[in-house]
Amino acid sequence: MKSPVFLMLALLWPSLAMAAGQDMAQLEKLADKFVQQELAQRPASYKLGQLDRRLALPVCARPTVAWADPAVASGNTAVVIQCAAAGWTLRLPVTISEKKMGLVLTRSVTAGEVLQESDIKLVELPNPSLGRNVLGEAALVVGQTMRSGAPAGAWLRNFMVRAPFVVRANQPVKVLAGGDDFSVVAEGIAAGNAAAGEAVSVRMQSGRVVRGMVQPDGSVRVVY
Repeated sequence: MKSPVFLMLALLWPSLAMAAGQDMAQLEKLADKFVQQELAQRPASYKLGQLDRRLALPVCARPTVAWADPAVASGNTAVVIQCAAAGWTLRLPVTISEKKMGLVLTRSVTAGEVLQESDIKLVELPNPSLGRNVLGEAALVVGQTMRSGAPAGAWLRNFMVRAPFVVRANQPVKVLAGGDDFSVVAEGIAAGNAAAGEAVSVRMQSGRVVRGMVQPDGSVRVVY
């Protein structure tokens, strides 16, 4: 006949084994913290899988978490939870959904207005498939000029803004002409509006019309 002590140990053994094993929920929390930190600077949401609670692993004092493949940190991917001391490795699936962000106007604007930072805000596109040409960076918009008016709440698309004109029609401009072994500086009258980096025609004092590239300082460079 088995002793009462033996029977008690037999009943308690599963509980003792479970208590001595690695806590799967703790590992999931560690993985969740890792993914949160990795995605902190990205407009993305994620969903972690679950570890098999039936696994019986030795307790690890310092488990580590890393991407299963650092080159694939979006879409359907995974993290690896590892314990070098205990000699085990677990793979936990992660699904990452990138949010499509876009800029909208915070107020109504008219054609020719120069946009300021307070005129725009970044919001999530409710339907990414409709986000074609929508600008997603404030640096691409602030200081730019509206080509046409738009109401508050309108998505800002790339064809709605342009660089501000630094040369305007009938404005006197300095023309810098140059070629092999020579350079000339002269004055002329711009024939149209143009931003830095755009071409513009200039009528010189002699009546000759030249075409050159507008420089950031408003001068026009002609290369022969």
